Amino acid sequence: MIKSNAFGRVTLTDEDAKKFRNQVSYGKPKQAAQDSVRRGTELMQSFQENRGKVTVKLKVRKQQG
Repeated sequence: MIKSNAFGRVTLTDEDAKKFRNQVSYGKPKQAAQDSVRRGTELMQSFQENRGKVTVKLKVRKQQG
């Protein structure tokens, strides 16, 4: 049985706990997860290179009607 505070209070049955442990140990990440990590890493590097400054650019759309 797995109990965890990282996800709140989670309790898994024996079978679910076994599946969870196997996924964590042997599972392969999906492509979307790998892409998210890559983008996050790029953003972090950019943030560090700009000395912790963030620039936000907005485009204002004209309303139709």
